[in-house]
Amino acid sequence: MVNTVIFDMDGVLVNSEPVHQRHEREMYDELGLDLSYEEQQSFVGMSAMDSWRFVIEKYNLSETPEELLLRGRGKYLKVLEETDEVKMMDGARELITRLENGGFHLLLASSATSPTISAVLKKFDLVKTFPLFIGGDMVHNSKPKPDIFLNIAELAQVEPANCVVIEDAEHGVTAANNAGMKSIGFQNHHSGSQKLSHANVVIDDLDQITLELLREL
Repeated sequence: MVNTVIFDMDGVLVNSEPVHQRHEREMYDELGLDLSYEEQQSFVGMSAMDSWRFVIEKYNLSETPEELLLRGRGKYLKVLEETDEVKMMDGARELITRLENGGFHLLLASSATSPTISAVLKKFDLVKTFPLFIGGDMVHNSKPKPDIFLNIAELAQVEPANCVVIEDAEHGVTAANNAGMKSIGFQNHHSGSQKLSHANVVIDDLDQITLELLREL
């Protein structure tokens, strides 16, 4: 029986994908790269380190993944701290309340780095909601490998079979399935045309995640 809900952050908890993708496009332009929209969308759900490794290798760049990750993170944290452009997803706070009242254990597993996760949780007053989280910089293999979900389950001392993951990216749903967890695919149009049909359930509104739905998984 599912008793633990694992949230992805970008595109599920907060509507940050448009900001991330704008900053990525700015950095591609700065680097003199002409990546297609489809290629950029293929990175959704991956850690920034892995996506930059891929770009550096494919386009033979002299920069290191660490340099580009820090540059991108700096852009995002500036927006997060100085503007209200990044907001919680519609229905996310209500979903959290619904799950807490229903007795579910809440965890967070994101491909974002731990400093970024901490900044987001602080901004939206969610530190107490998610005292346990795993970031992409805390595992060896990022999504679609299952490491991030298996690690958070081990940290929280819960069985993978009792967990359901809410994900907006194809890589994330694959990682959840590979971890032996249930998965809910959230079709967030800001995340592009993600293929989520391999999730146990596909939704297009967080309000569709009811206690009854979770109990039926």
